[in-house]
Amino acid sequence: MARKRFESGYIRLRGSTTRAGKGEDILLPDGRIVRKRRGRYLGSLAELPTKTLAKRKLAEIVAELNDVDYKPRAVVTVAQFVEDKYRTLILPVQKPTTRRGYEVVLRQHVLPELGTSQLVEVTPEGVQSFINCKAGSVAWNTVRNIRTVAGAIFSAAVKYGYLKSNPVRSVELPFEPVKLLPLLPSDEQLQRLLDELPEPYRTMVWLVCISGVRIGELLALRWRAVDWDRTCFWVVEAVDRKKFYSPKTHRSRRPILLADEDMKRLTEFRRRTPTAGDDDWLFLNKRGTGPIHADKALEKLQAAAKTVGISYITWHLLRHWHTTVLHDEGVPMKAAQDRLGHADAHTTMKHYVHLSRGAERQAADAVSQHFRNSGDGKTWSEFGSKFGSKSGVEGVQWQ
Repeated sequence: MARKRFESGYIRLRGSTTRAGKGEDILLPDGRIVRKRRGRYLGSLAELPTKTLAKRKLAEIVAELNDVDYKPRAVVTVAQFVEDKYRTLILPVQKPTTRRGYEVVLRQHVLPELGTSQLVEVTPEGVQSFINCKAGSVAWNTVRNIRTVAGAIFSAAVKYGYLKSNPVRSVELPFEPVKLLPLLPSDEQLQRLLDELPEPYRTMVWLVCISGVRIGELLALRWRAVDWDRTCFWVVEAVDRKKFYSPKTHRSRRPILLADEDMKRLTEFRRRTPTAGDDDWLFLNKRGTGPIHADKALEKLQAAAKTVGISYITWHLLRHWHTTVLHDEGVPMKAAQDRLGHADAHTTMKHYVHLSRGAERQAADAVSQHFRNSGDGKTWSEFGSKFGSKSGVEGVQWQ
């Protein structure tokens, strides 16, 4: 919509400050366009000592209003836009797990802070201040999620013509603190866990450990996804709160090869459910109406883990255990990435590979052996009194 009239604005000198006024078309929520006068601070008298300089700065402001592609500014709050546009046009096309996570961030963080603000009045400085404030009260990952969700909202506003630029794009995250990865269960602990669990939860834990699948992918597995001839099963769908959807990324739709011995174990598990058809799930609930619920599976897992002395465990941690074993056994990172269904190998290495106890001991022994070999065969007792003392060390100023 081209602007109907040329806007030149006006300048007023008030005390030691220079202010400007301009007429602006406003698009109301009901679709009506009205014209409003808006005042604005230009600068101090010291910054703009002449009227010519003030006019030049005013010309920069009204240039956008006189552009042939100018559109009336929409008067809509962030909360109104989220309710009327974002929740109806953007969120419905997201994965169920993504929608649930975004809704939590919206309700608890974004809308309480920005909900009453006009979309056009949200500035990068304001969002940066909001992010910095949150950094002192919530976890770093939560701060990152807040920026992601806020950025998605304003990207939609740009897409639909409510804004010309996204104020969140230039916002920076605070420094990411050092995060210690949770301790992985040992092989002995996992064996005790398997012995403690009843079926089908025992087979569920075993299958996650040997395949690295996500819990949503595991629960959505049907018998027709098992390829007995090629000794693999195909991940083609996932489930979250009884809603089925395609896996997380295009790489998540993948075959997962199993060893011959593992296929024999899976075959034995299949024999225990002779009435199950190809379209039935591997892990049916007691009513036979669908797969076991993820919350129920986690409850069973953690109860058994507590019994055998494992302080912390989740289905996702077992996926980390699988990745760490692949790394320690020298499996190429590309193969591990494909097996896990990651779009980026960096994700596999940074977030999923833990330093196992065996690898840690191997690293310590390797460095120690190298240091001992560099001493011409001398043992630590032969270095004895000289190591760490001032004697025999020349050119070093000891403090």
